[in-house]
Amino acid sequence: MGFVSLLLIVTVANSLFAQEKPAPNRADSEASQRDYRFEVASIRPTEPQGPGKYGTLQPFAPGHYHDERISLAILAWKAFDLKQGYQIQTPSWMSSDWFSVNATVPNGATKDDLPIMLRHLLADRFELKYHREIRQMDGYELVVAKSGPRLTPSGDTPPQVEFAKGPAIEVKNGVPQFSKDAGSGQLYYGTTGQWRGRNRTMQSLASDLSSRLHLPVMDATHILGEYDYMLTYTTGDEMYPSGNAPPANADAASTPLEHPLLRDALREQLGLELRPVKNVPIDVIVIDSANQVPTEN
Repeated sequence: MGFVSLLLIVTVANSLFAQEKPAPNRADSEASQRDYRFEVASIRPTEPQGPGKYGTLQPFAPGHYHDERISLAILAWKAFDLKQGYQIQTPSWMSSDWFSVNATVPNGATKDDLPIMLRHLLADRFELKYHREIRQMDGYELVVAKSGPRLTPSGDTPPQVEFAKGPAIEVKNGVPQFSKDAGSGQLYYGTTGQWRGRNRTMQSLASDLSSRLHLPVMDATHILGEYDYMLTYTTGDEMYPSGNAPPANADAASTPLEHPLLRDALREQLGLELRPVKNVPIDVIVIDSANQVPTEN
C-alpha cells in the first residue's frame, strides 16, 4: 500500500485510540443471541473499495446500520461473528460483488445483536444457505524465543477510548508514523509495516498475526498480562514466516532490507517466534449457495 490515504489499518478497535476489548467467545452464535431482524433494509450494488472509495468506518449506530462498499463475503463474515477470514469458505464471486446496505435497527437491539440481524438479512434477501464443519489446517504457535521476551508491561492506566491528544498519525521528514499518544493499530507505507500495541495481550498479538498470515496462530507463550510494543518489519513474506519465501527476482534478493522480515522482527524486537504446527482443528462456516442478486428493496 503506497498511498498515504491507505496508511492506517485498525485491527483491534473502532478507532486507533480505542482500548482492546475482546469479543465474547460464543460457542454457537445462533443460540446465544436474541432473535432480532432489521425493520427495513435497502441493499444496492456498488463499486468496490479503492483509492478515494472507502467503506464505512463505524457502520452501526443506535437505530441504524449502514455499510458502504462491502463485499457479500465480508458481510457473511460479519454475520457469523468470526474473527479470521479462514473461518469462512465462500464462492469466489462473493468476494467480487459489492453492496451498500442501509437498514433500520429495531428498538432494544444493540451492536451485539448485529450478527443475527445480518444472518436474517442474508437468508431473506440472498437466500444464503450454509453448514458448519471442522477442518484441519496447518498453522503456527507463538512462542518465546531463546533470547527471552522483550516486552514492556503496560501502565496502570489504559489508553483512553476516545481521542487522545492530537492525530493518530504524524509525518516527519516525509515518513508517516504513529504519534506519541496513538493507541493500538497497524500502519503500512511502501514496504514497511508497523504494529503498535498498547495494553495488548499475547493472545491478541497471536490473533493479529493470524489475520496477517491468513493461518491459525495460537498463543503458546504462557505470558500473562498486557504489554506495549512497536513491531517494525518489511512486508511481503508474511506467507512464509519459516524462512522459505522464494525471492521475487534476483534484484530483490540482493537488495538490503530497510527492516527485518516479520519472522526476524518478532524475534529481534519482541523476543518471540512462530513455530509451525499441523492439523489444527478449525470450526469453519461453509457457504453452500446464495443468490448474486438480492430481492428487491
